[in-house]
Amino acid sequence: MSGEAFPGGQLDAHDLARIAALFETIIPEDSSPGGWSGGGERLLEEHLDGFLVHQVPHLLEALTAVDELAHAAEGVGFLELPPSGRTRAVEAARERSDHPEWLVAIDACIELAHLAFYAGTSRPAGWADVGFEPVPAGTTVVDPEPLTGIPLSQLSAEYDVIVVGAGGGGGVAASELAARGKKVLLVERSRPFRNSELRGNHLQGKRLALFDVTAGPGQGSPRVLERADGSTELLRGDGAGNDYGLVAMALGGGTRVWQGMSWRFVAEDFAMASTYGAPDGSTLVDWPFGYDELEPYYERVEWELGVSGDSTASAGTRAPRKRDLPMPALRDNGLRNHYRAAAETLGWETSPVPSAINSVPRDGRAACVGCAQCLGHACPVDAKNGTHNTFIPRAIASGNCDLLMSAQVVSILHDGGTASGVRLVVVGDDDAVTERTVRAGTVVVSAGAMETPRLLLASGLGNEWVGRNHHTHAGATATTLAAPIRKAHIGPNHSISTLEFVHRRGAPWGGGIIFDLPAILPGAKAALGRHVAPFGSAHKQWMRDSPNPLGAMSTLQEIPHERSRVSIDGSVKDRFGMPVARLRGESHPATAEAAEFMRARCVEWVAALGGEDIESSSFPAGTRGGEHSAGTARMGNDPATSACDSRGLLHGTSNVYIADASLHPTNGGFNPALTVMACALRVAALLN
Repeated sequence: MSGEAFPGGQLDAHDLARIAALFETIIPEDSSPGGWSGGGERLLEEHLDGFLVHQVPHLLEALTAVDELAHAAEGVGFLELPPSGRTRAVEAARERSDHPEWLVAIDACIELAHLAFYAGTSRPAGWADVGFEPVPAGTTVVDPEPLTGIPLSQLSAEYDVIVVGAGGGGGVAASELAARGKKVLLVERSRPFRNSELRGNHLQGKRLALFDVTAGPGQGSPRVLERADGSTELLRGDGAGNDYGLVAMALGGGTRVWQGMSWRFVAEDFAMASTYGAPDGSTLVDWPFGYDELEPYYERVEWELGVSGDSTASAGTRAPRKRDLPMPALRDNGLRNHYRAAAETLGWETSPVPSAINSVPRDGRAACVGCAQCLGHACPVDAKNGTHNTFIPRAIASGNCDLLMSAQVVSILHDGGTASGVRLVVVGDDDAVTERTVRAGTVVVSAGAMETPRLLLASGLGNEWVGRNHHTHAGATATTLAAPIRKAHIGPNHSISTLEFVHRRGAPWGGGIIFDLPAILPGAKAALGRHVAPFGSAHKQWMRDSPNPLGAMSTLQEIPHERSRVSIDGSVKDRFGMPVARLRGESHPATAEAAEFMRARCVEWVAALGGEDIESSSFPAGTRGGEHSAGTARMGNDPATSACDSRGLLHGTSNVYIADASLHPTNGGFNPALTVMACALRVAALLN
């Protein structure tokens, strides 16, 4: 069908009628609604002129396919066929080897129909069909007023310190500096979000992250991916979150929508090169200080943020603490005892996952209610702790911190290594852009491991190590759909873990943590079901009858590769004229070795649970970056091998500091957020 059938971004009535019939064929109506009435119609009505515009060619090609096949077989159009005939037309389109584009289009439509019915941007019919309830019945949902910051008219001309980025690192640094009496400007590029905007929308949430992610950079903020062969790909800021890099851009950064896993690194994580040696082609080094230096900052963050867990279990003894965690471990999600018993048969010790989630009411906010969509979503009762509801409000309450939102720092102004302030742009409610120059005695950059080197390089700051050493975490998983126990849609997402293979039991290159697999969202489960029954009544029944995947997952050390780095692109700029980040990455063979070892351990645990037909995989870190990206302005004692000194001061400058994961020489075998915040607290505490 020609492009004229899609004027002004709208399909005509005949197209919509055929799409409705196609969606109802993919998900037939029975005791529950079909694919069109159960979510497809609403999704297209609300988003066809928005993020779904890229799906229109697939929709039109699929309509062409089923109509041609209907006429060839029955002499009528697809709409005139009975349900059985429509099913045969869809099946035939998927089987026509002489028209491979039909298979692509039909499968894209099948996926879209499933996403509309089982994911959606608001409650679709498929949730009830598979027993998914995002918030437990009887829960009183709260939606706190978000911090909005100061209006542009109240922006001062000069501050003691400007902190760029209000995520995990920046929020902590701003709070500490304000508490010490510094006049602080905290700059955040995102607009204010209510919790309700960051919860319940699976398609644009940070877990599935399939379309125009709500807490993403949005249109006009691309990146460039450089592949190993030198070819490039433009990564759209308003595209899929996993393509761009799964990093939340909101006040609080990733701590706004994280699952809260709050591990301390252990002693060996600070001395990787000394412990294992640096393999050829790597940039592996030790940290410039050890665990004991960071321990008091870990303790302060745990108490000032709010972390729950078992202080006496292995997680506590491997990283010795002087003070217990402020809250007991989160409640069992129904499987902890099963996992513990299975681990005991293997001779493994386990412990509850330490989490920055209230297990009991604290600081005027409720305890966790065990919702089914914690990971990647804002908390329905505000029990999840991030810098947005802890450190940053305290900084503002001190009277010493101004928060400026919807503002992007595009350059750091400096002369001979001494920064004098920043140039920033502010986007108003009417999308009008205003430019300002703000002076400061010190600049702290906490924009994340992608954006921090981008800003430094665009400003002409730092040495050759800025942008190098980029690494995240590798991973491994093992899952089963055949086990004697079933996983319900109950939070928290991760409940139990083992540290048996963190620098132990022959784990290569430090190994990593293993924990239970998070509960799967219905939209992701639908993708699994398409391998069994691509569409129709069989797929719908599989979704109802099949268990949720049960499994184990490992986060493990990535050995930084000398060819992985963040630079700035020479020609592509963002909507404000700032050069965009250019990403290049390669996985070191040592990382693949460690990931394969951890994959086998995940399989062992799932098998001990009674799992059969176990599917497993190991995967190196993504070159696009992600929520665990680190190392791009790493600390060290020697400017020849590091971008910053041990205090976070950027080499070659007198007053530019880094306070985010960019500082990490290595990233441990754990989720790094607690270490990011502890390091940021240390940087701010030592800052002159």
